[in-house]
Amino acid sequence: MALSKTQNRRLGALLSVMFAEELTEDDLEDVLKDKYVQEKEGQFKITQKGLDEKNRLCTLAGLNIKYQSEAK
Repeated sequence: MALSKTQNRRLGALLSVMFAEELTEDDLEDVLKDKYVQEKEGQFKITQKGLDEKNRLCTLAGLNIKYQSEAK
């Protein structure tokens, strides 16, 4: 199943935060506003809600992308 444009942007933003890559200000604002990401000590981290959303979108897209800590 293909992701919508909105879902694709959200997944890209979550993966960018996950891998500490740059992302646009608009994408960052969206994931912060929706509480998928939080800023902590000057760094951005995915929240549990963000992990759940990342996993949901990855499943819809047929991907298996996890943090090493999620591999349990």
